[in-house]
Amino acid sequence: MNWLTSSPSQKLGLLILRVSLAGLIFWWGLVKGLNTGTGVNVSNAYYGGVFSTEVLLIVFGWAQVALAILVAIGLFRTITLPIMFVINAFVATAVWYSILDPFWLFASGEKPPTHNALFYPSLIVAAGCWVIMAFRDSDTYALDAKRG
Repeated sequence: MNWLTSSPSQKLGLLILRVSLAGLIFWWGLVKGLNTGTGVNVSNAYYGGVFSTEVLLIVFGWAQVALAILVAIGLFRTITLPIMFVINAFVATAVWYSILDPFWLFASGEKPPTHNALFYPSLIVAAGCWVIMAFRDSDTYALDAKRG
């Protein structure tokens, strides 16, 4: 049996995916929760200012940090994983043009900032969230799985 396709390898891969996705949510939550101003700038630039209220960003940021911790340790996954997926699917939807044409090769109109291509991984992140939801029962290194 190839080690990469073995059950322990699959479980380790799910653990790494879950923890790394939680890390992304954690760091962005911290940016919002600590009110660095970055959250407002990102909201204004990419989400039409919907989340530009500082108090809303701070509350949402700390909620995101708590969510990230729960996801990382694998607790309450029936609730936390779908919430994380919705957050990341929203992000991917908001930057859809970066997914379809990240280098603005075919789109018409004014070319967006050069960092636009950095949002292409939003699709990958949302897909990763979907994978850990779909294979939740195989993720036996999660705290939920350990407590039965």
